[in-house]
Amino acid sequence: MINYSLPLLIFLLSGCTFFSTKVESLASSSEKNAPIVKINKKNLHCPNNNKIQLMVEDDSTLKLYNTLIGSIFENKNYSFIQKSALLSLIEMSRRPDIASPTARLQYFLRFNGKVSYFDFRPIKLDDDSKMPYIKALDMLLKNFDSAKSLSKLAENLDQLVPQNINVSPEFENFLKAYKNELIKNETLSESFIKGDEVLTKHESFNRISYRKIIANYLSEKLNNDSYYEFSKNPLFPVNDGQTDLDLKCNTDISVENRVKDDLFYSSQKKSHYFALKDGDNFFIAVSSATIEKPLKNYANTYFLKTRVAPLPLPVCQFRNVREDIVLFSASGRNPAQHLKHLVTYDISLVDSYQSLEELLNFSRHLFLSTPDRILYESKRGRKSQLDFFLSMNFPIYHVDALGDIIGAASFIYNGRQNQGLIIDDRSAARLWCSP
Repeated sequence: MINYSLPLLIFLLSGCTFFSTKVESLASSSEKNAPIVKINKKNLHCPNNNKIQLMVEDDSTLKLYNTLIGSIFENKNYSFIQKSALLSLIEMSRRPDIASPTARLQYFLRFNGKVSYFDFRPIKLDDDSKMPYIKALDMLLKNFDSAKSLSKLAENLDQLVPQNINVSPEFENFLKAYKNELIKNETLSESFIKGDEVLTKHESFNRISYRKIIANYLSEKLNNDSYYEFSKNPLFPVNDGQTDLDLKCNTDISVENRVKDDLFYSSQKKSHYFALKDGDNFFIAVSSATIEKPLKNYANTYFLKTRVAPLPLPVCQFRNVREDIVLFSASGRNPAQHLKHLVTYDISLVDSYQSLEELLNFSRHLFLSTPDRILYESKRGRKSQLDFFLSMNFPIYHVDALGDIIGAASFIYNGRQNQGLIIDDRSAARLWCSP
């Protein structure tokens, strides 16, 4: 950490917006056109505008979905909306910690040329008896495709998905972190403890019956609209100070956010995302939850009773004649800052997947308070950016990675629209692209 003098600290704290602009302006200098070192070792987008694309948690998850491509995602008997609901149910069974029925669920949908954004949570944030995650899927089907009910899809899914689900590396991390709490809960212990140890990423667990959890949702009348708030934070126009960008978000990223960090971040607050693209349609979903001790499970299942995250994860849509980009900032403290910085870094000039990837790979920084400091991805940064930080004599913490931005983008090539999902090279997320 770099020491600083009190007078300089007062100057910086009184002008954080100015300081942020000065740092970000380095990306707009002539050096911005310099070659950027390729850090990623995976495809951040499907290179051939593939018809069907899946965004999943990691390589191990990709192996599961490889067995389901033909029976579900390439199956013409299921509509796009039904496939989106099926994907969501599978992810719920895979990640019962942060994609449980009680988790908050946000999703952005482009369907038949129209876009929709929803955010589902119970009316009372501390109410862990409701199922906003399942309510979101119920509403998805009712609003956009009534051909098959959630119960019917769950019945079909029980026949398609393997009975044993492999533990993903991130789920293994959860099990290790909460081992002592899991042991205290008989149902959770039976599901995730083997001998004296938790299951590892090399093992599997017996998945829940999809029909059983949907039956619970219906029998307990948890589908009642009055129990939930949805579209609580719809996308609204944000004044970004630029004339060449139509910006809509679920939070005002143009203002300096002075809310205390502990409202944005907790070691217990987790998020999880997944997405499907089929033709010109796409569905991007993000679940989030706050895990509390002692661990409680839902209705004799291995699903955790979690509290919904108090704030939705930020999402923005960036549009102009060159681009139509939707991005979720899905991780870290005050994640809205990362979307705000993209505007300053001239996301309005992006006109291809390559330029979008370069923008997302660019070094990130984050202003935090109490105590006031900067987190900075020094290994990704350019010398001029680091020199500027050092010259300000401001407290800097060097970190390997900040945030996790995912979404979908559309660009026009030779009069044709290319549309696809995009992931962050900082995460373990992977894409499946149809041949």
